[in-house]
Amino acid sequence: MLGAAAVTTAQAAVADPADPAEPAAIGRRRRFRLGVNYTPSARWFHHWQDWRTDEIRRDLDDIARLGLDHIRIMLLWSEFQPEPLLVSREKLDRLAQLLDLADDAGLDVEPTVFNGHISARYWTPNWLQAKPEPVNWFTDPAALEAQHAFLRALAGAIGRHRRFLGFDLSNEPYYYWDSFAGFELTPAQADHWYTSLAGTAGEAAPGKLHTVGCDSAPWDATGDRYFTRTALATGGTINAIHPWTSFKQILKTDPLGPLATHNAERLVQLMQAYGEPGRPSWVQEDGAAPSLHFSDATRPMLGEWMKRSIRNAASSEHLFGFTWWCSHDVSEALVPKLNPLEYDLGLYTNDRKLKPAGKALRELAAEFDRTPPRPEPRATGIVVPDAAPGKGTDLFFSLAGKGTRAALVLESRAGDAAHLKARGITTLVRP
Repeated sequence: MLGAAAVTTAQAAVADPADPAEPAAIGRRRRFRLGVNYTPSARWFHHWQDWRTDEIRRDLDDIARLGLDHIRIMLLWSEFQPEPLLVSREKLDRLAQLLDLADDAGLDVEPTVFNGHISARYWTPNWLQAKPEPVNWFTDPAALEAQHAFLRALAGAIGRHRRFLGFDLSNEPYYYWDSFAGFELTPAQADHWYTSLAGTAGEAAPGKLHTVGCDSAPWDATGDRYFTRTALATGGTINAIHPWTSFKQILKTDPLGPLATHNAERLVQLMQAYGEPGRPSWVQEDGAAPSLHFSDATRPMLGEWMKRSIRNAASSEHLFGFTWWCSHDVSEALVPKLNPLEYDLGLYTNDRKLKPAGKALRELAAEFDRTPPRPEPRATGIVVPDAAPGKGTDLFFSLAGKGTRAALVLESRAGDAAHLKARGITTLVRP
């Protein structure tokens, strides 16, 4: 067990190969937001330790040149909270400075806090690596108290910044507790971790977008896996999904077919089935490594796949936006032995040369500025079992291939006329 007490805040040039035009002043707020997960080009997430504002400014200008309007950033928890009762003032100041730099570039910012798991690396503070076994920071009372205190310190530093979007509590945290640490955690315990911290985030920074970023694992599961879908759809203030359609291998064979281009849309509809009508959703991560996820024959279709997938997702009601993973490739020389895909996910190379994915997203941003995407009616609702919503997947893609925008409806809500009316659903079909 960790000791519990009040937390302390501790005191503590290269030629630009990108388009030389000045960054766009994105100060506007689009109805449908387009952004990117920021991976610093020169120092990866170690930039918190080796702080170079000139490099960060150039990276953010790269992002703004594409017409994007927001970034999601990864905090290194171990750097920000080196002891349970100690939050680094130096790192809080650097975070505030990053938001100032983002403001200069016209970008809003969503920090991801308790990492946890990023790109198959694990970044938890040393004080959690106790013997004979690590502290389970999802259930240990003192570890939970330290996390609440850290959130409050973060909110005190940036909660009123005009570029602050909200807190993403952690990045797919179940891969830490399940795949790495081997903690036994019930969905009820995971739900409590999420909802209690989301409550603190809402109190410390009201009116913001607070969430926990998840891939499809808890959503597509039969039964409850990791979190309950209900907690994910009601905790915080927004649902966040990471579709990672590229992991399904479909981009090697049929990148413009229904599965590839409607999967993000399907997952948005799945999240909305479990929440209340009107609750916002967010495609917070999606990406692809052209060298690995596409074949030689399909690689030229990368840009068109991106555009179709995002357009289809944007047809959903109450969708905040789409945030690509990631801004810049990781340098293999700096960070060796990652999964090879990490070296080819960027909109830019790590030496800041624009890639086809970046060109495609720039074109889509310009398209959306000319003709903003509008939500489309979804009169058809596919009824799915509450505990096995994946049973509606094949029918969703089949209808999408025929041009039908379908919603997903839980069996428990299929007879709720008010719920169906609020979502504009007039016809129910079953797989």
